[in-house]
Amino acid sequence: MEYIIVQLATAFIGSLGFAIILKIKGKQIVYAGIGGVLSWGVYLWVYDQLEGYFAANFTAALFVAVYAEIMARVNRAPATIFLTAAAIPLIPGRNLYNTMYGIVSEDSAFAWENATTAIVISLAISFGFVFVAVVNKYLNRLKAFRKGQ
Repeated sequence: MEYIIVQLATAFIGSLGFAIILKIKGKQIVYAGIGGVLSWGVYLWVYDQLEGYFAANFTAALFVAVYAEIMARVNRAPATIFLTAAAIPLIPGRNLYNTMYGIVSEDSAFAWENATTAIVISLAISFGFVFVAVVNKYLNRLKAFRKGQ
């Protein structure tokens, strides 16, 4: 349990730090940090249930994209600022590092294994973001169409 609390606190601090680097202002910084905690919490829960990188990252990316859209409307700000900072905990940094380490140390099997995992994670995050963007765009067009009738 303590390990999970440390992970969630680290996700908050990491997202908060990136929000500051991205020059997000005011209370939106805190919302970005909360988004990071929630996205990592969703990732941990789904990974615990399914034990798969793709499913866990895809679900967390779906969640963070929906969260960003909601926060954008609540704060009257672009969704990108919340999406970018809150998705930071999902980035496969360890796998990217290990890929480079494997390349430098000429361990191609180790490099390839980590590169594959990093690509799978990156694709899952991308698919989650794109899925929410497409659904959001479709709903906005449907809303505009119904308004025009």
